Amino acid sequence: MVLRRDDWLDVARKIDWSPRYVDERELFPEELSGHPWLPHEEWRGWNEVYRTTYREYVANQREKDAAVLGVRAALSKPRLFDELDPGWVQLVKFHNGAIALAEYAGAVAELRMARFGRDSAWRMMATLGALDEIRHTQIPLLTGHDLLAHDGNFDWTHKAFHTDQWVILAARHLFDDMFLAADAIDMAIQLNFVFETGFTNLQFMAMAAMADRAHHHLFEKTVASIQTDEARHAQIGHPVLRTLLENGSRERAQYLVDKMWWRCWRVFLALTGTAMEYLTPLEARARSFKEFMNEWVNEQFMKNLAEFDLEQPWFWDLFTEELDYAHHSFQLGLYTYRTTLWFDVAMPDRAEREWLNAKYPRWEETYGPLWDDLERRWAAGGESGTLSYGLPALCNLCQLPTLFMRPGRNTACTLEMGARRYLFCSEPCRWIFQQETERFADHKSVVDRIVVGEAPGKLTDLHRWMGLEAPVETGKDLRRGLDPWRLDPIPTA
Repeated sequence: MVLRRDDWLDVARKIDWSPRYVDERELFPEELSGHPWLPHEEWRGWNEVYRTTYREYVANQREKDAAVLGVRAALSKPRLFDELDPGWVQLVKFHNGAIALAEYAGAVAELRMARFGRDSAWRMMATLGALDEIRHTQIPLLTGHDLLAHDGNFDWTHKAFHTDQWVILAARHLFDDMFLAADAIDMAIQLNFVFETGFTNLQFMAMAAMADRAHHHLFEKTVASIQTDEARHAQIGHPVLRTLLENGSRERAQYLVDKMWWRCWRVFLALTGTAMEYLTPLEARARSFKEFMNEWVNEQFMKNLAEFDLEQPWFWDLFTEELDYAHHSFQLGLYTYRTTLWFDVAMPDRAEREWLNAKYPRWEETYGPLWDDLERRWAAGGESGTLSYGLPALCNLCQLPTLFMRPGRNTACTLEMGARRYLFCSEPCRWIFQQETERFADHKSVVDRIVVGEAPGKLTDLHRWMGLEAPVETGKDLRRGLDPWRLDPIPTA
C-alpha cells in the first residue's frame, strides 16, 4: 500500500523527542532558544500554514532557478545592459551591495532557529529557510559578477559588507541586531514576523514591478523569485508570536514588534525610498514610495497586528509624518556626501521635480530651494561647491545621519549617560537604546571613531578606510560625471 502525502506529513513534521541524558534546558538553553523559556508542552501547538516536504521544496526551487538562469542567458547580450537607464543601473548597484550578504546573515539566523527552535516543525521550516537565504545570496552574487564587465563597482555586491562604508555599517548594525545577536524567539518575531511579512514585499515585489517598467527583466525575475521564498518561511513568526501571547508575554512581544518596525523603517527609507524616487526613471515609477509603503507594508502590518490584538506602535504618528519627508531629506545627504558612496546619485531634473511635487504636494516648497541652491553652486564653482566636508551628526542607534524629517522640523535628541552624550535621530531610536543600553552603549559611530582617532579625519584617507578607491569607486553626480552619458540631460533649476 502506497502512503499518500497527507497520510504521513503531519507525523513527519512532529518528530520531537523527550531527552533522557540531558535536561531540556540544556538541550535548548534559554540564551539561544529564547525567553521566556517555556517547556516543550507549551510549543506542541506550533503550526505553520504552508507545509512542504523536502522533495517538493527541491523540485520547486529547481524550477525557480531554471527560470532565473533562463532569463539570464536570454538577456546576457551587452547591448541590453547598455540600453538600461543610467539611474536604474546605480539603483541595482546600491541594492546589490546593501542586500546580497545581508541575505547570508539571514541564513545564519535561520540555522540558529533550525537548531534551537522549540518545535520540530519550526526547525524544519527554518532549515528550508536557511537554504532559501543561501540562494538569495547566490543570485545577486551571480548577476553582480556578470555586470563587472560593464561597471567595476558591481564588485561591491560582494565587497560591501566587508568594508566600513557608513551606509553598510548602518545596515550591518541592524542585521547583526536582528539576525546574529538574537535568540531563536527574538529572531522569529523580528526577522520572520516584522521584516519578512512587513518589509520585504516592498524591496522585492514593488521593485520587481518597477524593474519591469524599466525593462530590466533579469532584475525583475530575480527579486520576484526571492520573494516567493520569503513568503513561505516568513510564516515562522506567526506561531511563535501566538505562543508568546498565549503564555503571558504580550509586553515582550509588543516591544520586539515596535523595535524592529522602527529599525527596519530607518534602513528601508534610506535604501528603498531614495532608490525608488531618485534613481528610478520616471516612466518606471508606477507609484510613489509612500503609496507603495501604504499598499505593500502598512496595510499588511495593520492586519497582522489585528490578528494578534497587538497595539499600533506608539510612534505611529511620527512614522506617518516621515512618509512625506524622511527619504527626501536623506537624498540631500546622499547627494552632498556622494563621494563616500559606491554608486552615483542624482539631482532631480525639472520633470522629476514636477512628479515629486504631484506625489508630495509640499515637496517643491520644502526641497525645491535647497536643490536650486545646489544648482547655483554647480554653476558658480563646479562640483567642489556642492559637497559637504564637515562631519555629519550620526545617530548612535541606527548609525544614519540625523536628517530624516524636514527643514524646520528637527527630531534629533540626546541622552546623557555616564561621561558620554549620545545623539539620536529621533525619539524612537533613543527609546530603543534606553531599553537595551548594555547592547548598544559601547558601539561607536563612524564620527565617534574619527573623533577618538580610530578612523582618519582626512577625507581621502577616510575613503580608503571605508574601502573606496577614490576617484574610481566613489560616487558622482549621476548627470555630471566623467562619462558622456552623464552629461545629458543636465538638470536646470
